[in-house]
Amino acid sequence: MVLLSIALSSAYIALEEYVYYWDFVAYFNRFKQQGSLLVESPFNWLGQLGNSIATEDYGVAILAPLMPFHIILGDSRFVFIAGIVAVYLVPTALCMGRLSYLEAVSEKPSRAWPAVWIAAFLYTPIWAPTLRGLPDVAGCLALIAATYLLWKSKFLTREPVASGISVGACLWLAFMLRRWYAYAAIGIAVSAALFCLLQICKDRDLAAFRKAALGGGCAVFVISATALNYQLPLIGKILGTSYGDLYSGYRTIFINQLGEIASRLSLVNWLLILVGLLISVSRRNGFSLFSASAAVLTFLFFTRTQDPERHHSMPIFLWLFPAYAQTIVAIVSGSALRARWATLAIAFVAGLAFMGTFFPIGRQLLSPISFVFAKEDTLPLRLDNLSEYRRLIADLFGKMKPEDRFSVFASGPILSDSLLFSLDANLLPHVGWICQVDSRDQFRPDALKSRYVVVTDRLVTHLQAGAQICITIPNQYILEGKGIGAAYKRIAEYRLSGGVTAYLYEQVRPVSKSEVDALYGEFRKKYPDWTIPDW
Repeated sequence: MVLLSIALSSAYIALEEYVYYWDFVAYFNRFKQQGSLLVESPFNWLGQLGNSIATEDYGVAILAPLMPFHIILGDSRFVFIAGIVAVYLVPTALCMGRLSYLEAVSEKPSRAWPAVWIAAFLYTPIWAPTLRGLPDVAGCLALIAATYLLWKSKFLTREPVASGISVGACLWLAFMLRRWYAYAAIGIAVSAALFCLLQICKDRDLAAFRKAALGGGCAVFVISATALNYQLPLIGKILGTSYGDLYSGYRTIFINQLGEIASRLSLVNWLLILVGLLISVSRRNGFSLFSASAAVLTFLFFTRTQDPERHHSMPIFLWLFPAYAQTIVAIVSGSALRARWATLAIAFVAGLAFMGTFFPIGRQLLSPISFVFAKEDTLPLRLDNLSEYRRLIADLFGKMKPEDRFSVFASGPILSDSLLFSLDANLLPHVGWICQVDSRDQFRPDALKSRYVVVTDRLVTHLQAGAQICITIPNQYILEGKGIGAAYKRIAEYRLSGGVTAYLYEQVRPVSKSEVDALYGEFRKKYPDWTIPDW
């Protein structure tokens, strides 16, 4: 299966163009940096690894197990993705599938394991962020271990000290690898507490309550002690930050958030999960219900801060898989067909979902039966009119002097500064950084000192309307030649992907203080706390 997973990754990457940007390239770049540093100075690598764990939001500990791939095979995109798949994704699918299968089968023998394993291996929600270059699936391994320990210890009522320490270590490990897993840790902890209290109330077992409290205390102690010992600067930063305000631009209404989650699985998958939950209720499969509860709680906790992206939704789908597996076991075990044919049918449907979600040819051929694959595609990254992007880059190099800067008033998959310097890294020293997200960055006035700017007609943004006025207002002013736009002249035009037209402007005079004040006057209508800079 490891070889098959690497082959699938290779086929996917072969269809991509090198247009990686933002989160799709962040860990890939760090993978290359970490590998080079490890080869050059192992002791320095260990030192910065510890510092990263202690201080960084995007810690590099998650990349440490991938370093043998870098040393032996190099630093290509294929090696990076293959490493994530081999080290994290395949073990996650195996553990997720095996645990779900064992809890779904009855006392009598079942032949459903191959079908469950295939469904787990081709489970698209864990592949989507991985193929995009995000190694976050690593945290799912720690969550699976914590889930197993909580369930087998009857929510820390058996061997509470050892179980509590083990669960605490697993939950801290998930958080240490990627800090947003804190929401998933809270989700599984609250779910376990609720199910434990229900069982204690049902049995009226006060001794079990004391054991659970002891185990929970041990888990909290381990999490707190390790976090404070190894991550004190990061913990201080987290406690001093209002993430609800910081990421408000990434948060939409509840119905949109539900829609995003729903779009990441096919209608067939959702039907099988729903049937699995009903079967779990009738057969009293507490594990499936406990896991589903953790999924729901994680979703509710996380969406108070922001909408879940592909990688953020992995724990949710991880804990929905037991219900999916319950249906598969029921189909294979109770099918009038032979188990082999039922397994082949399930593998066929899972394969269709995989092909329709990740490969253009699959999505096109299966469009008449689109209910078999996810509505949200994760197709290989490509750009229409790549030659126009190359021409824009060539024009920038042709016109810029060594001291010149350029700024891009666009932020989306069609155009951004990150996308341009991913196409040519030599642009990086010339980037005049702009605000990407109002709530996180605020407007960066130094962008108005860049000699060249790129704007678009149609606006290119990636968040909800009104969350990126630090891009949209300057873009419109420059296009229309009013306010700050009067300081620029248009010198070139480009036809980009999606029918978007980009324009290159040159600054012919400095932007005046009155123009900056007028621009901030527009900003302050929505963000009155934004300070007008000295100019």
